[in-house]
Amino acid sequence: MAPKVSAEHKVEVKETIMKAAVKNFGKYGYANTKMDDIAKTANVSKGTLYLYFPSKEEMFQSVCKQSQHILIEERSGLFRDKKSLESDLGEFYDNFSLALKENLGFRIEALAEAVHNPKLKKVLHQNSKEFVDLVTEILKQMRKEGGFFQKKVDLRSLAAGICALYDGLDVKKVVGTSHKESKDVWVKTMMAIFFGSGN
Repeated sequence: MAPKVSAEHKVEVKETIMKAAVKNFGKYGYANTKMDDIAKTANVSKGTLYLYFPSKEEMFQSVCKQSQHILIEERSGLFRDKKSLESDLGEFYDNFSLALKENLGFRIEALAEAVHNPKLKKVLHQNSKEFVDLVTEILKQMRKEGGFFQKKVDLRSLAAGICALYDGLDVKKVVGTSHKESKDVWVKTMMAIFFGSGN
C-alpha cells in the first residue's frame, strides 16, 4: 500500500511546479516551453507533473489565476479614500507590475499564440472575464466604502476598460516604454476616469 501524501505536500509540489512553469514560460515563451522543461526545472517526474496539470493550457490557466490572487493582495488596504486615490493608484501599479514582472513577456506572447491555438484562446478569454469580474467587485466595494461612482455608472464596463488600459500599458512596456512612463499614464488616466465618472 502506497503511503498517503499530505495535503500540505501536495500544495508544496503544486507551487514548485507553478514556479517552474513561470520560469520556463519567461525563458522560452509559451509556445516553446515543453512540459519536459517544466518537470526538469521543478525536479519532478513527468508523471507527477501531469497528475497536477494534465496540459500546458491548464498550467497556464493556473498561472493566470495566481495573477488574480496577486491583484487581491496588492489592492488590499488601497482605494478607500478619494483623497489618497492618486498615491494609491501609483502604489498599486508599482506593486502589481513588480509582482507580475516575470510573467510579462510570456503573457503578451500567449496573446499572439492564441490566434492559432483555440485551447489557449479559451483559457485567455476565461481569464480575462474573471479579471473583469474581480475588478468589478473591487469597484463595487469602492462605491460602497469610499463613495466612488454614482449609481448610474456601469461598473462592469468600467472594469473592462481598466483591464484593457492595464493590458495596453503592458504591451507598450514590451516594446520599450519605461515603467515610469507607463505608471504616469496609468495614474493620470485612472484619475480622469474616476473623477470624470460622476463622483
